[in-house]
Amino acid sequence: MTKVIEVTDQNFEEEVLESDVPAEVDFWAPWCGPCHMVSPIYDKFSEEYEDFKFCKINVDENPQTAMKYQIRSIPMQMFFANGDKVDEILGAVPENVIRSKVEEVLNRFPADEKGRLRVILGSWVDHNKKHGEKFTRWEEKAKNAGYVETYSHILQAVKKIEEANEQLSKVLIEL
Repeated sequence: MTKVIEVTDQNFEEEVLESDVPAEVDFWAPWCGPCHMVSPIYDKFSEEYEDFKFCKINVDENPQTAMKYQIRSIPMQMFFANGDKVDEILGAVPENVIRSKVEEVLNRFPADEKGRLRVILGSWVDHNKKHGEKFTRWEEKAKNAGYVETYSHILQAVKKIEEANEQLSKVLIEL
């Protein structure tokens, strides 16, 4: 992206919620002094970050979006990824605070395919590992209660999932 995009009530969904990359929206108004203080930071970042969309919306001219996101104070910066609000910053804060938030959002919601794959696989592996640990604890209780035969198919499937999880973990390391 090369510049801050002005969004409106009419194009907010298309520009922000349907964006292929994470987006920041600066809720501002012309009369807001602190808004003018942070605006140059977003102009600068819009030139630096190619895989991040920087937007601004005038709350006076676009009340529907401001109401939808319950904007009561400005400047308010909201961060969106995959159609959801994922974070926010209220007020005029220093550049390093904003940069840190942008980097954090990019790490959680990468725009490149390899990064997205890494996040999805990492989440999958963690999820399966937690459930695998629960099944291991449950298996001991099932053995003690004499239910092993009843649940043997489940336990076989869990073992296969654990094996797949190991393979996915190796792929994740290679990424």
